[in-house]
Amino acid sequence: MTAYRDAVSALGARQKSQRGVSLYSRFVNRPLGRLVAAAAHTLGLSPNLVSLLSAVVTLAGVAVLALVPPTWWSGVLVWQLLAWGFVLDSADGQVARLQSRSSPGGEWLDHVIDAGKMVVVHAGVLVGWYRFTDLSDGLLLVPLFFQLVAVVMFAGLTIVALLKRVAGVTRSEGQGGPSWVRAVGLLPADYGIQTLFFVLWGAVGVFAAAYTLLAVVNAVLLVLLSAKWWGELRALAGPQG
Repeated sequence: MTAYRDAVSALGARQKSQRGVSLYSRFVNRPLGRLVAAAAHTLGLSPNLVSLLSAVVTLAGVAVLALVPPTWWSGVLVWQLLAWGFVLDSADGQVARLQSRSSPGGEWLDHVIDAGKMVVVHAGVLVGWYRFTDLSDGLLLVPLFFQLVAVVMFAGLTIVALLKRVAGVTRSEGQGGPSWVRAVGLLPADYGIQTLFFVLWGAVGVFAAAYTLLAVVNAVLLVLLSAKWWGELRALAGPQG
């Protein structure tokens, strides 16, 4: 237990910036990820193994969506599997920092798994709806739309961060620290919040309405974030950008 407590303490001093992070990730997912990372480190698990465990747990949640008829308990199970997959996704980077084992390969693996997650979760919704419900064909297009929004948002965020890194721009908290307005506004786009909606999975009509609304809100956020990212990248390029 001493090694575990020491790992938790060490991770507390090695956290990422809170800037541009939603309240859920700041106060729920990252703290849980810290505890899981400390346990993984104590057990001698590598960062890449934690990443792969994240993928396996997430795929288990998607399998429930695709193979089990919607019920209240299957919805709760999906939520738990996807949410803990997200916790493990947070833990892998923390394990890497704790073990001083950060590497391009590990970062690549983490991003590839994240990209796959953006696709497969909404594919699971589509398959589950098609197999077990009588929803209209129009509603069956919603998971495809949400999938598109999620993939483009993930790609946009990843690429803009890469381009800023190439340009030598680093994140800073600024005098005021992280914006609470931004932290609240980003909640609908936070994967952890999105997993919570699956507790409604058994109430097919309610879930369909909530999921559709969430897809629309994320599309609006994508437009706003894209405009912000475009402006930041043009500023990096100078007057000719």
